[in-house]
Amino acid sequence: MQFIHKTFVAIVASMGLTACSLMSDSLEDCPQGLNVEFVYDYNVERANMFNDHVGSVTLYVYDQAGQLVRTQTEDNTAASQPLRNPNYRMTVDGLQPGEYRLVALANQRSYSIISQLPGVRYLRNGENGSMSNLNVTLANQPGQQAATAITQSLDTLWHGTLRSAQYTQNPITRANAPEMVAAQTVTVRQHEMTKCVVSLVRDTKRLHISLRQGDDPAHCDIADYDITIVDRNGHLLWDNTVDTAEGTPDVTYQPFAKWNTYYSRTTAQSYDERPANDDNVEETAHADIDFNRLMLRMGDSTVNPAILNIVHRPSGKTVATINLPEILSQGRGAFERQNYSAQEFLDRAYDYRLDFILVGAQWRYILLEIHNLPWSKRFQNVTLE
Repeated sequence: MQFIHKTFVAIVASMGLTACSLMSDSLEDCPQGLNVEFVYDYNVERANMFNDHVGSVTLYVYDQAGQLVRTQTEDNTAASQPLRNPNYRMTVDGLQPGEYRLVALANQRSYSIISQLPGVRYLRNGENGSMSNLNVTLANQPGQQAATAITQSLDTLWHGTLRSAQYTQNPITRANAPEMVAAQTVTVRQHEMTKCVVSLVRDTKRLHISLRQGDDPAHCDIADYDITIVDRNGHLLWDNTVDTAEGTPDVTYQPFAKWNTYYSRTTAQSYDERPANDDNVEETAHADIDFNRLMLRMGDSTVNPAILNIVHRPSGKTVATINLPEILSQGRGAFERQNYSAQEFLDRAYDYRLDFILVGAQWRYILLEIHNLPWSKRFQNVTLE
């Protein structure tokens, strides 16, 4: 029998299989734990961009009661960039058999570097103990006080949860297709390495704003405008819920970059500086703003939605006061076949553009563009007199 047992193991090995997956006796040396694949395809491209975008990922492993049992981090460095490998998987060895819950936090750079930089950063709290204590706050460094005003670009933050595959019917094509949905736990079994998938969603968003004068196109200087986004979204809980509890401060986001561009109708060329001796020039004002996760909050009377404010500084007049998530969510019209809900689209998209055509200190219409797609939507100001 001993000869037969050894021969069987040799045959299994020659077939490229592991004895650990087929037998459970006398297998104390077999690996036991999780083999975790990280995927970032929760975007409008519906493509896995994990390897191209993410530079650091931390996995938090909790038991079924929500108590932390393991933290594991992998970073790209100048010397080694493991996350760029399409075959990258994180191996979490030595977990005891049982049910586990997973949460991941990811950035473009190592969190150990980010957390030491001055200015406003995504800072993690409650990394030990209960899962419900894990949260992320936009806070000032040093001091770690919750930020109420942000005037800089933000380090990109992703939040990840365990997911599993189930088959659902596409409402457009009526074909059955695998759709990844949230899973509560993953099971680690004795003498087995369990494969699982953690899906990431990008919380950090960017808005590019352009301003042009319809009546006086030669003059529209970005220095004449104050642009802000005000929202109560500076604190994210363990499950990526935006914390809007009473006492949570609002955050005012301001542009981290502001500039003008010029277009000569004489030469049909664009310039970064106003061309000399040319009276046939159009001036466009630009601003870029980074901000945290947007929530639609339709019908929620206790918390205001994110508001985009544009003020014409010389006159003191308000150019625009706009419900930002409501207008940006209209971009889902570019993806009608996917049938996105408004909130799903806001979570999938991360790069928006709003072009304002002004008449004096009021906007006449707005063009919304998404991710440089050949698509736009025009919003007319019906109250403009």
